[in-house]
Amino acid sequence: MRSFPQDHIKQRGIWLSTPELSHEDLKLTELSYVKINALLLFMIVPLSIIGYFLSVSNEEMFFVYEWSLVILLLVSFFLAIATLFIYKSSYKWLSYSILAFDLQFAVFGLFIGPYTFFELFSVYYVCSLLALIAFIATLKKVGAFRFLIVLFLFVTGLLTVYMAFLQSLWGTNWM
Repeated sequence: MRSFPQDHIKQRGIWLSTPELSHEDLKLTELSYVKINALLLFMIVPLSIIGYFLSVSNEEMFFVYEWSLVILLLVSFFLAIATLFIYKSSYKWLSYSILAFDLQFAVFGLFIGPYTFFELFSVYYVCSLLALIAFIATLKKVGAFRFLIVLFLFVTGLLTVYMAFLQSLWGTNWM
């Protein structure tokens, strides 16, 4: 019977295998949760591009974009809440900011669907104000991930300008 190299290594007591990972090696840190949540929020951009193509070329499939966006925001929301309860450090302010952005973006998302009412403009402005307060507090308290908070501030500004423009056009008859 022919001897394989593995058999020779086994006979000498040498094992060439990967070391086993312990449970401690696989644990996620608080910073890992924040990074995962930030990547989830960055997924809004490609998802919105897909949503645009669905609304232009295949409108009956637009619900796929809407529900994908809902699921993405819910996962981000629950991950931020889990991070708040699991860890008690300065990174909790990043989770507060992510929660504020999720809430603001969810209210903004109401304006893409059929549930748009004039009264919801004030709800959006209140959510934006609360998010702005959370973003400014986070900028003062946290040194890491400042780019994420600045990006949240920029997106909040763009969305608020869009909402003010949409509110000014509400009820205007162009015909």
